[in-house]
Amino acid sequence: MPRLLFAILLPLALAACQRETPAPEPAAVAPSAAEPVVEAAVETTLAQAGVQPGPGAIDVKAFAGKFSGALPCADCPGIDETLELGADGAFTLTDVYRERPQGTFTLQGTWSTEADGKRIRLDPGSKTEADRLYAIADNDTLAPLDADGQAIAGTPDLRLTRGK
Repeated sequence: MPRLLFAILLPLALAACQRETPAPEPAAVAPSAAEPVVEAAVETTLAQAGVQPGPGAIDVKAFAGKFSGALPCADCPGIDETLELGADGAFTLTDVYRERPQGTFTLQGTWSTEADGKRIRLDPGSKTEADRLYAIADNDTLAPLDADGQAIAGTPDLRLTRGK
């Protein structure tokens, strides 16, 4: 009986000890002359120092800065808004509601350009806060937009201007 058990277990033990040889990797196939080579280009508009996303886009490093202005408020005298755009792609948005105790709210996240440099998107990186959009009126002026990227209807000329 021990010989029979040895005869059965020996081949199993030897098979378990052998190294597995990895399967050969498939050879790369070079495209033929008839097949065009398609390269996927990924365009990023994240505000990174010195990155210019495309024609007509802004130089985000040069555009970064501090913008501020007074915005209307439905139940207070107004909102003093300050937006700081960092050249590294970070932003800080501070809203101070006038004549309200604990009326200061700060939002932080990343910013990027859209629509060939005509709009800025603030992404707070939070599921509870919605992205905010601003039109770039000129190098020193931003205008808040609604969630669809349209001018806010029925409001006075809303503007944030670059701090000097």
